[in-house]
This record gives sequence, C-alpha cells and structure tokens, in this order.
Amino acid sequence: DRVRVRAGERVPVDGTVVEGTAAVDESLLTGEALPVTRRPGDDVIGGAVVTEHALTIEVGDAVESTLDRLVHLMWDIQSKRPGVQRLVDRIAAVFVPLVLVLAAGTVGWQLLSGTAFAPALLTGLAVLIVSCPCALGLATPLAIASGLREALARHIVIRDVSVFERAPTIRTLAFDKTGTLTTGQMQLLDVVASDEAVQRARAVEAHSTHPVARAIVDDAARNGHTVTHVRSAARGVEATVDGTRVRVGHPDWLRAGGWSVADEYVERATAAQAQAQVPVAVGWDGAAQGLLVVGDEMRPDWQSVLDRLQHTDREIVVLTGDSQGAADRLRTHGVFDRVFAEVRPEAKSEIIRQLRAQGPIAMVGDGSNDAPALAEADLGIAFGPTALAADSADVVVTDSALRRVPQVFAFARQTRRRIRQNLGWAFLYNAVAIPLAIAGAINPLFAALAMASSSLLVVGNSARGMSGAD
Repeated sequence: DRVRVRAGERVPVDGTVVEGTAAVDESLLTGEALPVTRRPGDDVIGGAVVTEHALTIEVGDAVESTLDRLVHLMWDIQSKRPGVQRLVDRIAAVFVPLVLVLAAGTVGWQLLSGTAFAPALLTGLAVLIVSCPCALGLATPLAIASGLREALARHIVIRDVSVFERAPTIRTLAFDKTGTLTTGQMQLLDVVASDEAVQRARAVEAHSTHPVARAIVDDAARNGHTVTHVRSAARGVEATVDGTRVRVGHPDWLRAGGWSVADEYVERATAAQAQAQVPVAVGWDGAAQGLLVVGDEMRPDWQSVLDRLQHTDREIVVLTGDSQGAADRLRTHGVFDRVFAEVRPEAKSEIIRQLRAQGPIAMVGDGSNDAPALAEADLGIAFGPTALAADSADVVVTDSALRRVPQVFAFARQTRRRIRQNLGWAFLYNAVAIPLAIAGAINPLFAALAMASSSLLVVGNSARGMSGAD
C-alpha cells in the first residue's frame, strides 16, 4: 500500500518514500535533535512527524511501526519487574493478634498469681488500650501522603510510592540529551551576518515551515520586504526579495549552484556541524553574504542542576543520538562521567541494563524513544506530555523543569527519613508501653491518653513541611 503523509502529520508505519521530499522530525523516536530530509528511496520510521511538504510512502507486506516496537519493548520490561513485599505490612498483620494474646496471657498470669478478677481484667484491658497499632499502621502511609502532596505542589507526579525507598539508593543518573538537557526546540544560536542579510533571510524563511526556518523567523520577519517566486529545495529556499534573487540554505547548497562562500563562513559552518548544529547561509548576487547557526540549545540551568546532583556522589551519564564528534562538546564538561553517542532507541534500554549491573540507576528522559530505558531503570523520571514516556516512568515532571530532578531525590530522601522516624517512634512506644502495662504500672485511663498521644505524634511528624527540596 501507499500512504500519503501531509505536513504536520505523523508517519503511521515504517515505510519507504516513493514520492516527495520533506523534512522529517524523528527526535521523539531517535533522540536526534535536528530534522532530517527524506527523499524517494529513503526509509521513514513510524511515529516521525513530517514538518514540511508531503511524502508518499510505500508500506511492505509486514506493517510495522518503530513506535509500536518501542511500546512492546517497554511493556515487556515492565512486566518482568517484581513487586516489593513491605516489612511493615507483615508486622502490622500480626501486631493485633499478638497484643490480644499478650492481654489474655496477662489476665491469666494475674489470676494465677492470686490477683482478684477485676484488677486482673483492668491490667489486661490496659495492655489492649496502651498498644498502638494506629501509630504503626499510619507511620508509612501518612509520610508517603505528605511526600506526594509536597511533590505535586512542585509539578512532580509520583506514580509509584516505592520511589521513596528506591530513589535514595540510586548511584548512577542517566540523562537523555535531546529535550531533557536541551530545550528540544530549534533556536538561532549565532549570527555572522549584517542586519540586511538577517532581514532578507527571515523574509525568505517566513515562507517555509521547516523547523530551521521557524528558528530563524521571528516577528521582525514582517518587515515590509516584497517576496515573490518562492521555490523550496531539499537544502534551502530561494526567492526574489525586493527584486533581488536570494538564497537561504546550507552552504554546500549554495556552492553546488556555483555561488561563492567565503572561507570564514566555511570554517564556522564546519564547526557548527561538528557540534550537531545547522549552518544556514544567506546570499545574493552569486555569493554568500552571511551565515546563521541554528541548533538545539542546552537548558539555561543544566550546569547548576548537574553540579548539584554530582555533589551527591552519583555518577552522571548522558545518552544521545548525536554523532561522536557532536558529543565531544559534552565530554569537555566536567559534570559528565560518561557520554554514550550515536545511541539508537532500542540500544538505550540495553545500556541501562548494563549500567544496572554496577548499581541502582535512574533514567531521565522525555521522548517515546526513552520509554524502554525508563522502564528498564530502577527509577524512571519522564519530562513533559509524551504519553509513552510518562506511562513507562515512575515519576513524571509536568512542567519540564530540569531543577525538578534534584527535588525528586530530596523528597524521596526526606520522606524515607520521616517513615523511619515514624516507625522508630511507633516501635519504641509499643516496646516500652506494653511491658509497663503488663507489669500493671499503667491504668486504662493513662493508657488511653498515651495511645492517643502516640498517634498524634506520628500525624504531626508526617504533616510537617519538607525543607531543602527547593
């Protein structure tokens, strides 16, 4: 079958282009930040988005989708994860029967010792009253409820409460690059051109829907220039601006048309490509008159966030679909212990599996291509509205703020500490109060007051606000 995919639509299944040339955004699936150009004969993957023009793709006998394969891989990984049996649940299940036995035994022992029936019965009643299964039973859920509430107030959705136990044990943090450490949006990063060249470039690119064009165009593009005879090519756009033929596109495209490109533009373009950025030349009268550099920029706070995480003695790893050369700029930063480049979606979960052999690992990602790795990790943290990534993760950051990652670990650490405080108090209280009641040192009225106070202490400790998470 042949399928027509228009601009803005998602490719439904894997196939081969038989008609049309268009820019395709595959970042959701491959992690590659830059759109790629697909021409007749090129393969396209199901789940990618056609950003301009239209494509006709031919589908083979076996209908497959890269997105569907990622879904199946994610669910296979999740279905193998065992549940956690909690120690507190087992203790709480036998606590009440044990207290009943102790109370009955106390009454029997008192009677055998010659105590009258009424005082013996009051002693047994004090044992029942002073015991506080409430403090023991509420210790964990109240602390967890408080942690969930505090996290939600900061746009952090915790989907699995075992996060509070697992997060503090994490020794390695793996970050997806595109959309997680970067903004995920093409932006104008550098300009080596005059104002006239920039304005002409914007005037021409205003007629293109390519992601690179959208990064160059802004509100100033409506600057009164008259643009006619627009023609789109595979690597650029050509148009007549105020009577002058202007070309805007890759420097190689200009040179292939016989236009001259100055050495300084060539050198800057080469440096940009080495950093996974897109050089865009603008020229007229047969020569390049300027160069613009477009790319996916790192988030403004990425350095400070990773520094904060590194100070917790965790190893920081980054996974990227960029080339080895483009990944070199990440290796120059001291915050990364390891950088894995040219990583395909299916390979991410395998890398996480290998890293898990060295200790508990957390994966932070935003795209559907990260879903299997998020499911494979001991702790998965998903960014943004990507449904598949959110479905496979243990934690979802709804506002896509990178600073939320340290907050996740801060909430988990403080919640686990609060659980331990509550349990410690509950065990200590019962370990002291029940023997005193058995010995007859506590009357039923005092036992009731002590039991209520114990529960209130657990409630008050759980309700305290968490400091230091911001």
